[in-house]
Amino acid sequence: MNATMNITARLPLLRLASRASPLAQAQTLQVCNMLGDIDTEIVTLSTTGDEVLDRPLVEVGGKGVFIKTLEAALLDGRADLAVHSAKDMEADFAAGTEIAAFLPREDVRDALVGPYDSLDALPQSAIVGTASVRRSALLHHHRPDLQIKLLRGNVNSRLKRLEAGEFDAIILAVAGIRRLNLDVEYTPLSTAQMPPAAAQGALAIQIASGTDEYPQIKHICAEMNCADTADCVIAERAALAWLDGSCQTPISALGVLQDKETVYLEVTVLSSDGGKKFSSAGTAPRMQAKQLGQDIAKDILKQCGGRDFLA
Repeated sequence: MNATMNITARLPLLRLASRASPLAQAQTLQVCNMLGDIDTEIVTLSTTGDEVLDRPLVEVGGKGVFIKTLEAALLDGRADLAVHSAKDMEADFAAGTEIAAFLPREDVRDALVGPYDSLDALPQSAIVGTASVRRSALLHHHRPDLQIKLLRGNVNSRLKRLEAGEFDAIILAVAGIRRLNLDVEYTPLSTAQMPPAAAQGALAIQIASGTDEYPQIKHICAEMNCADTADCVIAERAALAWLDGSCQTPISALGVLQDKETVYLEVTVLSSDGGKKFSSAGTAPRMQAKQLGQDIAKDILKQCGGRDFLA
């Protein structure tokens, strides 16, 4: 505690960059609460991903469009930390920045939101809303008859469109529903049926690495870091980086700790229509989490015949 007090004595205020959506704000407030007695200020920013909602993310610039505006605030000194949903971060991010912490992970599962308690219960040719190529491919894999329609925007706006009758059901992350304390009808879908995106349910703290305050800020973030979450997410992101790294290919990756020293990782890649699905899994000591992700990704590529399969 004394070390933290000495280090933060020269940091009268920590500025946290956040997207403007209610979920992003709730996640950033969670980080503020973890910082305890350190004075904080939320720097709210609007990103391209939040502003352009009538097209799939791949046409807007990939899921990195949620991140770049916050990275710019780190690099030009407007913010000291940036708080991200880790699954929104592509494999590559801005030079001069680093991920300094992963917070304890929330529920990793997807949620079927609406009056139906399973994918099998959905009516024939039901309309399901999602913006995720992974979710779309998995839905088509299990139910080729489903009509998948684009659904973007913040969680509340998506729920309003469901209530308005535009969709029979929508798919959201359980983590987002829980973080917003929403009172909605939903069914968590098993990770066997709907394996999650890499880093789903985890929050990442990104910082600039070349500032005078870097040592102090890095120390503060290290105290918030959850090593168990970090090692699992490192394996997942390593697989994502090896395979694709963007949001164009339907990829899932889920790492879990089998015991205190071993990471189990399962990765799945699908064709965009869900007709083809390839999976691979393995274990490694948690110190080799990154290598595990790369090894599993290499095995997936062998199964699917190489990178030509990737969208």
